[in-house]
Amino acid sequence: MSNSAESSERYGAMQGEDRHLIRWLVRGVCLIVSAILVLSAANGWSAVVPALSPFLAAASLLATGTVHALIWVALPVACMVLLRPRWFCRWICPLGLCADGVSYLGRRWGRRPMKSTQLGQWIVWLTLGGACLGLPLLLWLDPLALFTSLFRLAGPRSASAAWIGIIPVSIALLLNLVWPQAWCGRICPLGALQNLLSRLAKCLLRIVRRGDSFRPGSDGTGPLARRAVLGVMAGAASAWVVRSPRAWAAHPLRPPGALEEPELLGVCVRCGNCVRACPTAIIEPDLGGHGLASLLTPVLHFQDGYCREDCTACTRVCPSGALSRLSVREKPHMRIGLPRVDMNVCLLAEDRECAECSRWCPYGAIRYVFSEIEYTLIPWIDPEKCTGCGACEVACPTSPKKAIVVVPHSV
Repeated sequence: MSNSAESSERYGAMQGEDRHLIRWLVRGVCLIVSAILVLSAANGWSAVVPALSPFLAAASLLATGTVHALIWVALPVACMVLLRPRWFCRWICPLGLCADGVSYLGRRWGRRPMKSTQLGQWIVWLTLGGACLGLPLLLWLDPLALFTSLFRLAGPRSASAAWIGIIPVSIALLLNLVWPQAWCGRICPLGALQNLLSRLAKCLLRIVRRGDSFRPGSDGTGPLARRAVLGVMAGAASAWVVRSPRAWAAHPLRPPGALEEPELLGVCVRCGNCVRACPTAIIEPDLGGHGLASLLTPVLHFQDGYCREDCTACTRVCPSGALSRLSVREKPHMRIGLPRVDMNVCLLAEDRECAECSRWCPYGAIRYVFSEIEYTLIPWIDPEKCTGCGACEVACPTSPKKAIVVVPHSV
């Protein structure tokens, strides 16, 4: 009997080791596939990875009030979480694999797990509360968005932004090194949301099976409900405070289909997909020029290119709805800004011939009219036709200052 029991234990241990090895192999494959997808920004696949997050999908739905195409990507993940809690963390999450690897090193060095409150739940409630007012302020902490932001180095002109984007991931990994499983177990909002969904599913299943009615406070739901109410209220209050004093800041030029300010500041997850997808490299991450709240959000600069009339790449790779998906037919109706002419710089004011801005305008929105004030021809922009694409600014021959510059509508 002892030999049989010993053999059975040995067999069980071998099976456990095999399952552990298989899980690590699957996670490694998921990490590689995720990296390939994120690097495929030009083909539109980079949005799939962050769009898998139910946390991002729920906050985006509440903030924008629209069901965009990528929200459906998170639905199977959310349904599976109801049946198997944290399965996504254990099998698929690419950042979770990195965090577990660092936690393993921490345990080997004698570090012990963190014993503190579940910060992830508070992040979830604060974010969803802010989303109710259009500003999910902590949505950028989604682990899949953080993982996607690591690939900013693959984009043009984004080295400085890449190093800034690496900071949150570095902090998360460092926490796991000092306190193993600190990020995944205590802070990660996606993991916390999975725990909450699983708990809700078990509660509903118990009600259905037993025919019990819901009683507040049963099975520990009282403290959870109190945290939910407090967190949502705090998130909504924070969003209201951020929204109210925005009139003093000049809004930057945003890509076509962008949400209005300040909603974009909350919904944008700073993943960098739009920056890497833009074929003319006119989208750059904001490095703080428009305030700390705008850090790493997409802004437009028309030094070397313009927003092509046949391109909607940036709108196809946005996972959160910060940039609404557009078709080529819809794009002429989206306004980026409006060109402003400085006749102190324009060549026409010097009685020199120039028609570059009109000749290169893809929408035929610029013509020349005689000005009684300037007593010369001046460029006149039709605001009904102009989209603010920047073609006129790029074509303007004056240097170093351009005579025609696209400015936001608020300016």
